[in-house]
Amino acid sequence: MKLKVLPHIVYISILITCVCGISIEAQTLSQQGKIGDSIRGLLKEYTELFYENAKEEKDRRVYLLELAENLVQDIDAPYLKIEVNRKKIGFFLSNSDSLKIEKYLAKNLEIVNQLGDKRQLGLYYEDVGVHKSMQGKKEEGYQAYLIAEELLREYGEPKDVIDINYNLCARYIMIKDWNKAIEHAYKSLEAVNKTGVKKDRRRNLYLFLAECYTNLQRYKDTEYCFSKIKEEESEYINDLFFKGKLLYQKGLYYNSTGDFKQSSFFYNQSANNFLNHSRQRTKEVSDALALSNQLNIKEEENKRIRIENKLKEEQLSNRGYIIFIGVLIILGLVLVSILQYRTSSYKTKINELLKKNYQKIVKANQKVDKALRAKSEFLDSVTHELLTPLNTIKGTTFLLQKGILTEPQENQIKLINLSSDYLLKLINDVIHLNDLEKGELKLKKEHFDLKTLLNNLIDSSVLMKGGSNKIHRTIDDNIPNKLNGDMLKTSQVFLNVLDNALKFTRNGDIYVNVSLVSKTDSEVKIKFSVEDTGIGMSEKQINKAFETFRQGSVKINRKYGGTGLGLSIVKRILKLHGSDIVLDSELGKGTLALFNMDFDISEPVNIEFFLEGTSFNTLSEKVHILLVEDNKVNQLMTEKIISNFGFYCDSANDGEEAVDMVKKNKYSIVLMDIMMPKMDGFEATKYIKELDKEIPIIALTAISEKINKEKFEEVGIDKILNKPVNPKLLYETIINCCE
Repeated sequence: MKLKVLPHIVYISILITCVCGISIEAQTLSQQGKIGDSIRGLLKEYTELFYENAKEEKDRRVYLLELAENLVQDIDAPYLKIEVNRKKIGFFLSNSDSLKIEKYLAKNLEIVNQLGDKRQLGLYYEDVGVHKSMQGKKEEGYQAYLIAEELLREYGEPKDVIDINYNLCARYIMIKDWNKAIEHAYKSLEAVNKTGVKKDRRRNLYLFLAECYTNLQRYKDTEYCFSKIKEEESEYINDLFFKGKLLYQKGLYYNSTGDFKQSSFFYNQSANNFLNHSRQRTKEVSDALALSNQLNIKEEENKRIRIENKLKEEQLSNRGYIIFIGVLIILGLVLVSILQYRTSSYKTKINELLKKNYQKIVKANQKVDKALRAKSEFLDSVTHELLTPLNTIKGTTFLLQKGILTEPQENQIKLINLSSDYLLKLINDVIHLNDLEKGELKLKKEHFDLKTLLNNLIDSSVLMKGGSNKIHRTIDDNIPNKLNGDMLKTSQVFLNVLDNALKFTRNGDIYVNVSLVSKTDSEVKIKFSVEDTGIGMSEKQINKAFETFRQGSVKINRKYGGTGLGLSIVKRILKLHGSDIVLDSELGKGTLALFNMDFDISEPVNIEFFLEGTSFNTLSEKVHILLVEDNKVNQLMTEKIISNFGFYCDSANDGEEAVDMVKKNKYSIVLMDIMMPKMDGFEATKYIKELDKEIPIIALTAISEKINKEKFEEVGIDKILNKPVNPKLLYETIINCCE
């Protein structure tokens, strides 16, 4: 009986043992799960503190990493070990500790090989690529990136492709492969937008894209990238390094577009941000080294404690181990000293580089300022020389209009007026080209007859530039007679397009078609079409036709002449109207230019040009004017215009003579030329104002009012009238000043 009971007792014992074993294993797994959760919590807290710079937060990060590493050794969780090791790699990357980085890379590679996980292998190669790139081993880093990208694209999660494409984009920018850089930047952006993680990458990716588009001269795309970065301004407001890169990129953009003043400004701002970042970074590196030292010392201290405990447990008193530990500590300190020395050298080199860049920016600023001054002086001289004969033409036509003319003579006077107005506008467009590019010019609103204007412009062009070409015009009769818009800018757009057709056509045909597209009670849309049978343009020439000073080639420029500003000005004026121009052309077969313009419909307003001399009130008899003008022809024309108004007029040939005449006579007003021999208009005005502060002085000049505004105000000039003088405006100014 006892023998039968024994097997049952053995069986029950085995069963109890198995149950206890299962229970212990379950408890062990549960304990490991809790440890794993604790480690993940530590890593999450570490990540949240990663961008904090306070010393307490940095100490906390060191503690969290050390604790996580110690805990993960006690559990069987290879993926968690990989994650902890990657955090350690990231920490040592920020401190440029190459030895520690390679140590943890080796640990991860061993675990990945055991797992056979292709995704983790891709992440490993990504870490290798970053490490090699930071060491300056660009090619090794690039090869590692390529392997990582291929693995993560096939086996990784959506979020895994963010950083690898980001790094590849940066690599292709470094070797100036702009198209590949754009491709990888958009892959990274797509992953960020899809997953909603690592959103801070977006602004850097748009900055990469801005650099690529600038170098590809795709300026609209560059501006779009800058606008996307602007949307996230609150995220990088305190990031000096990013702001420095952004401002530097804007400097490159404006340099590429030819706006050197803006370029210089942004370069200067970029240098300031980099300099401040360098100072901030120096402090951070010093703090980081201190933290790294602290971590190294703690690690060494832990080793020492473990060895001492082991020695106590084994009751060994061999002092050789203590000496060995001391040597390790000394070597660690030596290594830290070497790292500190290298960091200090790096900081010195960065400071020297920033200083050199700052000096270059200062020199660039000086060159830009010098160029602007030269440009101002050049424009003053050229406009004065060009506008002086224009003044003669305008004055002569004004006086001719006062006489009795036949109908053909009236038409000829109109053509002269139209041509001189166009030439005057062309000169002003050259002077204010920068204003036009910056969008500072505004459209005027004036009443005019578009059909009559176009016919006059065509007749004028035929007369001056028609040559042997035939112009076939079709102007829609349904276009209202009275429109409201900017007549001069409309004329300039149409004339530039028509003159181009005439200039590049020999013994051919020009087809001008102006038609009404749509009409409402208050507005019309009109389509302009100018087609020629001239030399035509290639696709490449069409793409560059709207750039300033471009005429296709040097050969074309020499053969046909011109400044190359025409289509550039047309495009910018149409942009002010909210429109654009389209060119369709083929070499040897002619060119078709199409554009639309909107105008308001309004009733005509009758405006008297000026009062006849016989109807002046008694004020005109009391007005005594001093005209100061060194050009005899201009002097004669202006005297006749003033006399026609019924005013008394004396003339002075230069500033010195004007001052003497003011001393001897009492004048109601002085009309002062500026650029004169002996004494210019500025100096003469200053002397006259000292003699009589109340006398109004009106500048009649061809120099730029905007460029010389401060000087006009400084000497006391009351108003500026540009040459060639407008008789109606001159009359109104005299009346207003003398009332």
